[in-house]
Amino acid sequence: MSTRSNIAIEDPKTKKVKVIYVHSDGYPYGVGKCLVDHYRLPAMAAELFKHGDASYLGDTLDECSFYSRDWKRKEDPARTYRDEWMYMDAMKGDIFIEYIYIFKDNRWHVSTLKHLTKKDGYDRGHVSYYSKFEPVIMNKEYIKHKDSHEKHAEVKMISQIGKMLSGAGWADNTIVQGGKAKKSN
Repeated sequence: MSTRSNIAIEDPKTKKVKVIYVHSDGYPYGVGKCLVDHYRLPAMAAELFKHGDASYLGDTLDECSFYSRDWKRKEDPARTYRDEWMYMDAMKGDIFIEYIYIFKDNRWHVSTLKHLTKKDGYDRGHVSYYSKFEPVIMNKEYIKHKDSHEKHAEVKMISQIGKMLSGAGWADNTIVQGGKAKKSN
């Protein structure tokens, strides 16, 4: 299980938004902290969108794990939307992306997936929505955990599961996040 996120960048002139998916450590003190600490300038932020979707982000582009560059998968290029509103409208009903980050106005902002339960509704009255964007550095979770976060915690956990499965003989010919492929003869 990973904390999935999307990161986006807004073109200040056209207002078009480019978006990529990041699979792990999506919470504000994971991906959010990485973006604030290492991709805070417009040119640095723009570099993240050249390789498409990512397994996880690193402090440098070389440390990032992009599916096309590092996993040799068919590239999932950044998706482009007319503007922020159109992108957020497209995200309606997506309950798998827990955080959305957008670089606009020269800083990173975050929107959090929220859930409500209504007693009188179908589907147990479960309703999801994304909060308004706020600067990452103002997010309560970022503030609370930013100094205690272990870098790539989910990636490390998943690689340990991969090692365990490999040891049990269950992961032949499988590539696991943060691990290497085990090839059977």
